[in-house]
Amino acid sequence: MVLVAIGLFAGVLGTIVGLGGGFVVVPVLRIFYGIAPAAAAGISLVMVLANSISGSFAYLRQRRADVRVALLIATTGIPASLLGTYLVGRTAIAGFDLLYGALLVYFFIDIMRRRGRKERPAMNVAGLRERRITDAYGEEFTYLTSTPLVLLTGLVFGFVSSFFGVGGGIIFVMVFISMFRMPPHVVTATSTVAILLTAPAGVLSHAYAGDVDWGSALPLAAGGLAGGQIGPRIARRLSSPRLLTVIATAILLAALALIVKHVPLHA
Repeated sequence: MVLVAIGLFAGVLGTIVGLGGGFVVVPVLRIFYGIAPAAAAGISLVMVLANSISGSFAYLRQRRADVRVALLIATTGIPASLLGTYLVGRTAIAGFDLLYGALLVYFFIDIMRRRGRKERPAMNVAGLRERRITDAYGEEFTYLTSTPLVLLTGLVFGFVSSFFGVGGGIIFVMVFISMFRMPPHVVTATSTVAILLTAPAGVLSHAYAGDVDWGSALPLAAGGLAGGQIGPRIARRLSSPRLLTVIATAILLAALALIVKHVPLHA
């Protein structure tokens, strides 16, 4: 029941911001359960996949996901995820925690830097094309895309997804908000669908490598499925900078916990 609750919390938070919830689950598995990096990534990715399945259906009903972009991400993200699975099993435990902590700290800084800014209108920039979608509620969103840059992002997305077990959403959210000016609601929806398309390869490769403890993964996945239906409903109604501050603070605490774990207590 504790794992189901953790999966539910991670699933709600993950689909609100389009991260899949792995950024919550991995620190919990590493700190409180003492699970090795490769196993933590494999277990987390099962929950992330379940969460993305549920969240994707909700976001597709809202018609806020850019399916074309998600498919392009998957094109390069799937092979890159296989590389991530291979390398995580060969990474030192301290190195894994510090790398993951540094990634979370960067994401925290990025959220805090952007939380008070208004969305900028799309502009004509060399190499980028303007794209528009209209959701199920009649709201129109405008942003920029570039097929080569999206494919390049997919490489990093897929690698981070299976290496850290977080689904790659952190990379997607940062790149598509900063580079493509994609509105936050479209970012979270598209990121969730992209995770759905790329996570199965990571789950299968981790399972083949023996990294998945199904006794832990399935309860987390059950919570993630439920959270995937709740998160999109909250995301549609909430856009307050205060919510982003809470999310960013939770990410920072998870990062600091992983980093401090490897700081010696005595000189």
